[in-house]
Amino acid sequence: MSKKKKEKIVGFYITGVRWRVVDKAQYKKSFTHEVAVQYLWNEIYESVDREMTHILSGKKTGFYSGLRFLFAELTYLSHLYWGKKACHSPNESRYVARFMRKFNILAPEYGVHYDVFRHGLMHTHHPKWIKKNNKIIPWSVSNASKMTDFGVAIPEFSYQIKKAIKKFWVELKVEGVTSKRTRLDNFFEGFSDATKILTRKDIAKYAKKDFSNVKIP
Repeated sequence: MSKKKKEKIVGFYITGVRWRVVDKAQYKKSFTHEVAVQYLWNEIYESVDREMTHILSGKKTGFYSGLRFLFAELTYLSHLYWGKKACHSPNESRYVARFMRKFNILAPEYGVHYDVFRHGLMHTHHPKWIKKNNKIIPWSVSNASKMTDFGVAIPEFSYQIKKAIKKFWVELKVEGVTSKRTRLDNFFEGFSDATKILTRKDIAKYAKKDFSNVKIP
């Protein structure tokens, strides 16, 4: 009987070499609340703060830049918060909307915003449109003012994401002084799914024939 091959991921460390290829099971044993806290703050919060400062600076940034960046971060945050069950379709959208409700992001339409803006920009060139009471609802985007109609004010959205990260950070810190691991275990599953190492077996069918062309340095 052959031994099960150990699953490898790229682990995050707060000392020494920051990123290292590790065995997932072994890494989980050393994945503490402090590691999660440092990752959330140094890798996620600081990235959002830095990128959004640039995007909102008005220096020739794209009209949809803020939306494309923030919704990607929002999706990942829901993976870290809810764990493996939130990482893949068809559950992903439901858990992202749940995350948005919990942290009051783009209230009160939450999931509608996610479907219209995130899915529209991920799969097509622009957001989608919706119809309610037989009327087409227009959407709007602003890099300056707060919206009164259906749309997204990027500065407010950015602030809400950063506020959610801070609250998430506090939850991890508080859990770290107890014997609980719910939030940490969810975080680890979301993180390890994002940092898994793809092999030819993992590559989608349409890309497998190109795999042999990947150059190894």
